[in-house]
Amino acid sequence: MSDFIVSIGLEVHVQLKTKTKMFCSCAADSQAPPNTNICPVCTGQPGVLPVKNEEAVLLGIRAGLALNCKIEKFSVFERKNYFYPDLPKAYQISQCELPLASGGYIDVGEKRIRLTRAHLEEDAGKLLHFIGSEPVDGSLVDLNRCGTPLLEIVSEPDIDSPQLAFDYLKTLRRIMRYAGVSDCDMEEGSLRCDCNISIRRSEDEPLGVKAEIKNMNSFKELKDASTYEIERQKKLVDGGGQVVQETRLWNSSKGKTFSMRSKEEAADYRYFPDPDLKPVYVSAGMLKKEKEALPSLPLEMKKKFMSRGLSEYQADILTDEKVLADYFDEVIAGVTPDGQEEAANIVISYLLAEFDQSALSLEELKKIVPPAHICELVKLRKEGKINKQVLKTIFPKMVKDGASPRDLAGDVDIVSDESAIIKLAEEAVKANASSWEDYKSGKEKASGRIVAHVMKESRGAADPATVMKILKRMAGK
Repeated sequence: MSDFIVSIGLEVHVQLKTKTKMFCSCAADSQAPPNTNICPVCTGQPGVLPVKNEEAVLLGIRAGLALNCKIEKFSVFERKNYFYPDLPKAYQISQCELPLASGGYIDVGEKRIRLTRAHLEEDAGKLLHFIGSEPVDGSLVDLNRCGTPLLEIVSEPDIDSPQLAFDYLKTLRRIMRYAGVSDCDMEEGSLRCDCNISIRRSEDEPLGVKAEIKNMNSFKELKDASTYEIERQKKLVDGGGQVVQETRLWNSSKGKTFSMRSKEEAADYRYFPDPDLKPVYVSAGMLKKEKEALPSLPLEMKKKFMSRGLSEYQADILTDEKVLADYFDEVIAGVTPDGQEEAANIVISYLLAEFDQSALSLEELKKIVPPAHICELVKLRKEGKINKQVLKTIFPKMVKDGASPRDLAGDVDIVSDESAIIKLAEEAVKANASSWEDYKSGKEKASGRIVAHVMKESRGAADPATVMKILKRMAGK
């Protein structure tokens, strides 16, 4: 196939973490039994009047600040008119011409992705399909989600590959979770994504006709669907065809997109200001409040950790979740500069391993193993009172009992006397004569058998690094 330049823009819908819906007092809980969190306002009954949710507006401001947007002092809610079975009003209250936040950007690695806007709107309901299955052959509608506050974040078409789209969405999700505006749970639908894709042959050409892939709710779906759609468009154009502006859906079981409807333009929705809602005025006090509520964001925390000597790989892992970044921030506050890399290794290799293997959340785990216990482990390692083998043994006990690492280390007979290790090394050399000769002749890997012999005889209590230091000395290296 010919070479093409790919342009991808994402429209990401983030469900804001409010107790009630955008324009009524119903609980914003779409997971409740169907149609239990509804009222005349969110189901669009005649004669009702919507009222703005102040908390949703404040969270929208905070999100905009986190995304480097300009927060507009004046914004307007508009009616976006279209009919769909799960939208009983036949219009959605949204923002178009005058959104809450404009511009902005997200840095993804070395690439800066520009944002067009971030605007507030309400969600539609949800259709439950039972085609050819129980309890009914057809579709049912659940309106619990109707009116749930959303922030739609629209990017410029700066994304040039499915992998970058994947990374952008992960970065955006991380920022929103850090800012505390949403839990961004993709399984429950509180983060959903539409993907606009176009191709062109050169930078000199205008952007190609775009196709939109609708309602993806996982990172894998986004990557797989955009990969397929790019190849579909390339084959179509190479074969002399033209890309049609349309909305498509992703079928994960078949691994392909298929046409849903022709793509609407903004004019097709007949936007006009909602006559029942006053404009949003953002005061200096509101802006100040949300700036103060904004915590350190992932990139800032990553740079902080790397400035303490951590590798980029370590910093990426430790800033993946805000609760983990805050936890490690407390850890490094309690260890000396030369112990911070050791602290990172302990958290990544032992704490996160326990998290992966247990049913505990990170919040629960950090209560059982407080930052002070990680600091204590670093001190014990520095003092030579425990080695990696002992650490591996006592860490699960720390998680199980919440015990102090120093108390647990006191029950372990550590071989810290170098003379004792020399004796064990001499015995290991005699027992592994051929490996010893190989090691002396320059075969470094041959030392493994000798070190393993020492560890076995010491029941894991000897420090492997000390053993190797002694062997090098014995070999004259």
